[in-house]
Amino acid sequence: AGQLFENLLTESSDPLVRNRAWFYLGKVRLQRGYLAEAEKAFTSIDGSLPEELEAERFNLLARVYMEQGRFSDAAQLLSEWDAPTIWAVYARYNLGVALVRMGELEVGGALLDKVGTTPIIPEHREELLSLRDRANVALGFAYLQADIQGEAKPILQRVRLNGPYSNKALLGAGWADSNISDYRRALVPWMELSEREQLDGAVQESLLAVPYAFARLNADAQAAQFY
Repeated sequence: AGQLFENLLTESSDPLVRNRAWFYLGKVRLQRGYLAEAEKAFTSIDGSLPEELEAERFNLLARVYMEQGRFSDAAQLLSEWDAPTIWAVYARYNLGVALVRMGELEVGGALLDKVGTTPIIPEHREELLSLRDRANVALGFAYLQADIQGEAKPILQRVRLNGPYSNKALLGAGWADSNISDYRRALVPWMELSEREQLDGAVQESLLAVPYAFARLNADAQAAQFY
């Protein structure tokens, strides 16, 4: 696919064709993990693409920056852009993550909170539900890592119980209770999590978290059984 797009760039003088070729070449390179080459392709686009492709380009270029650890570049890129499409929600999510990783929890957290409560548009229902769950998990764990008491659990409880991010949300909810020494309450999500597919990393952690909580409650026999 990359070779075909490179051929178009060699053979065509039509700026619309060339811009589309640069876009898809950048996308292919990013999928293969060629970050510098993907950045070169996206930044070689001269002028603007059709609205949907232009919106996606901003998000893909931001991903390139973040995967390179260039969070300030990603934040600057996304803060300069807004679009009336679902890609604007992706932009807020990516910018929120970038700012949190830069230590800007207040500003980044506000963006993630906005994504986590985004109204559902029927034509993008499943995509938006998944994106909301991702944002709430990211924000919940950011609060846990910052040791901000009482903020993480309500955010994590927004996550659907049977969605792709539910395991990590259950794990985080348990740690939120554990951090305030409410081990009985922590056991509720952890016990639920421990019964799920054990290939998942969050489930594996719960297998250790459950007996840890029993031990903290001085229920040594149960702790030993679960260990």
